[in-house]
Amino acid sequence: MKKKQQAKYLDKEWDELTAHLVAFLASEDQEQLHKFRVQIKKIRAMLNLFENTSRQHGLLRNLKPLKKIFGYAGVIRNAYINLQLGKKYQLKNNLFESSQQKIIDEGIAEFLQHGDEYSKHIKDAHKKVIKNLTTADDSAIIDYYKNKLEYINVNLEPLKFNEDIHTARKQIKLLVYNYKLAEKELGDDFYFNLKYLDNLQDKIGDWHDNELAVQLFSSPELNDKIIAARIKKKNAVIKRRITVMVKDFLKKANGS
Repeated sequence: MKKKQQAKYLDKEWDELTAHLVAFLASEDQEQLHKFRVQIKKIRAMLNLFENTSRQHGLLRNLKPLKKIFGYAGVIRNAYINLQLGKKYQLKNNLFESSQQKIIDEGIAEFLQHGDEYSKHIKDAHKKVIKNLTTADDSAIIDYYKNKLEYINVNLEPLKFNEDIHTARKQIKLLVYNYKLAEKELGDDFYFNLKYLDNLQDKIGDWHDNELAVQLFSSPELNDKIIAARIKKKNAVIKRRITVMVKDFLKKANGS
């Protein structure tokens, strides 16, 4: 994959990143903030691919300022999700709601205050990354996908609902995010079951979100055992579904 082609894909993703930031700063819309964070993940995934398939190392270091912005946005987003969970499960806790809303309000105020600074960091990071790109080896891209799938398989076999499966999901998302740009280089000889892998990572994401929800409602602040039990019951069904999905993972993922 030529440097020009890599730059073209990155330019598109960076334009979307900037657009979502501008939209959030103008509207304070939570969906724009979510999409902004997803774009950072996509760019990080691309650079992971480029670093591992070319002679250029250290590309991800250029995203250090974006990592901090991603974290600031995450604080706002997590508080918002907590409030949405409270509404979904009809939680009645005014103190909790006010504390989460305070985190959102203060986080947004801080984000707006530094909006121009964040925009500059994003622009500077873009320039540095583009400047340091080198040609990615096509055969290395195939090896990258093969090695990632094997690594994921290790984390899923034997299946354990702990950090291993969460790590597997992160690796699957790297492959899913990059598939569109890597599809041509992978060629017809490399089978990649995009639909299966995307569905699997999505289902693991549901499990993980529910685990975090159980932790939230079981915390000393809320200590709502009834809601926590409901979520655990729901998550048991998801775990059974995942168990079926990951059986013969490599065969389903790439036919091997």
